[in-house]
Amino acid sequence: MIPFLTYPLALLALAALPALAAIYLLRNRFKRKPVSTLFLWQFQQESKAGGSKVEKLRLPPVFFLELLILLLLGIAATGPRWQLAQTTHPLVVVLDDSLSMLAKSDTKDTRARATAALEQLLRGRKFLFIRFVLAGRDARALGDSVHSWTEAAPLLAGWKCQAPAADLAAAIALAGDLTSRKADILVLTDHARPAELEQAARMQWWAFGTAAPNLAIVNATRTAQGPQDRCLLEVANYSRELRTARLQLTAGTNLAQNSQLTLEPGARQRVILNLPPNTPALEAALPDDALLGDNRVTLLPAPRKRTRVQVALDNPELRDLFTRGLESTGLRSTISADPELVIHQSRAVPAGERAWGLRILSATNATAYTGPFVVNAAHPLTRGLELQGLIWAAITDTNLAIHPPVITAGDVPLLTAREDALGRQQITLQFTPALTTLPATPNWPIFLWNLLSWRARETPGLEESNFRLGSDIVLKTTNGPVRLVRPDRTTQDFAKTQRLLLLEAPVPGLYTAIHGQETNLFSVNFLAAEESDLTDTQTGRWGEWQTKQETRYEYAAVLWIFLLAALVGLAMHLVILARGQREAGI
Repeated sequence: MIPFLTYPLALLALAALPALAAIYLLRNRFKRKPVSTLFLWQFQQESKAGGSKVEKLRLPPVFFLELLILLLLGIAATGPRWQLAQTTHPLVVVLDDSLSMLAKSDTKDTRARATAALEQLLRGRKFLFIRFVLAGRDARALGDSVHSWTEAAPLLAGWKCQAPAADLAAAIALAGDLTSRKADILVLTDHARPAELEQAARMQWWAFGTAAPNLAIVNATRTAQGPQDRCLLEVANYSRELRTARLQLTAGTNLAQNSQLTLEPGARQRVILNLPPNTPALEAALPDDALLGDNRVTLLPAPRKRTRVQVALDNPELRDLFTRGLESTGLRSTISADPELVIHQSRAVPAGERAWGLRILSATNATAYTGPFVVNAAHPLTRGLELQGLIWAAITDTNLAIHPPVITAGDVPLLTAREDALGRQQITLQFTPALTTLPATPNWPIFLWNLLSWRARETPGLEESNFRLGSDIVLKTTNGPVRLVRPDRTTQDFAKTQRLLLLEAPVPGLYTAIHGQETNLFSVNFLAAEESDLTDTQTGRWGEWQTKQETRYEYAAVLWIFLLAALVGLAMHLVILARGQREAGI
């Protein structure tokens, strides 16, 4: 739109348009009077050039010509400019891909309003080419370069707004690196421009957010507590007023709990639930509000991996001591075939590609130590151990001294662990029951629990069943093929994998990982307090693509085109008037 109000001359030309129309519309109308001669006929024609009464609209062609001339002069008064083809810039559009862009207001979400504004821009202005960058937890380019809205519209189907955060700074940096030429950058988001970007050159920041109250589930966990599961949910009230809502928990087709929550402005409330054994997937839901994605979570049962252990000890006392200790952990499988851990006293390592070994080194001539004990606190076997006051017997074994120590008494290794050529852990424990107090302390079941838990974590599969959207999901494989089934039932196949495979889960929902004979079902939930808080979202536009100096060099003045057209119109006007006078005999 041409800003006429900022150009006085253009405003005058605009005001002249209704004046011209009034001259032609308002005319005198006289009563019919018969006369004896036509001597005064010419005088009557001239008298109809003005008046104060409205007659039937019969406008001559010269009126439209005069109207066009005034319109051309008005446009010329604004100093119009035309962008030179050689100075057009690429446009890189940074798209906020976080979930808050799906917040609804007046039946439209923020993404829809931003898309409509982008369409209007691309249909009304030409750019050298257009690129898109998605700003999620990481920044990435979306598609190849396009040149019009028609080509750009299909690419925006990949703008799903499912990320738990938007790294706009990284996306802007990537936008600057995508083109070799100086590019115009457009950021589409729902928050105001940060202060550190106020001086950014050639960047416009468009925000389409609308502040709205929102209740959200911001934390959700489900952990194993013996045979039961313990579930914790945390609900936040992101509004400036007291809110009440009903939190409904269902397990399968059964209603597990129906809680009425009352939250102060900005407050959070926790709900803790103990689930009976074998409880299926638990679903928690809040009533629909401005943002739907943070109102529902699904929590699958916590994984309970059991380790197959073979106790190959000849000493009955020693075998009984380990058997009772292993049973107390609750992590030992009832199956011992194809063992994953072998407890033995042999110098040879256990057979089997997946069998770890725990070698027990006993000696009646061992020396008892009361400390100080040196403990590798970062090792999985030492978590929760407290060795102060413990008596631990050991012998000096030169072969054992070359293995990485986990616990030592001075320079005497008490516990060592090494990884063999097949990737199996071979652990050696100096343990003589008659000369140590270790079995009589809590350190004994803790050590065995650490051992079985460590072995279970290294078996193929997932360590957890429930993940936050955006967290790393690491699948331990058998180096064979893996198939990932997404919530929309589409699949992704990995023909060859390493020991650790990082799975990508870009949207919330239930996923299935199939590898070998194993099938792992896991849930991904949106839990991001920053995105659920809609109280600071705004609408506004900041920044410019060109300075006044750049505009002078990038745009050519086209004032002369409108002036020339107006002069042509004036010449035609004079020709029409002269022809009319000749026809009237003046």
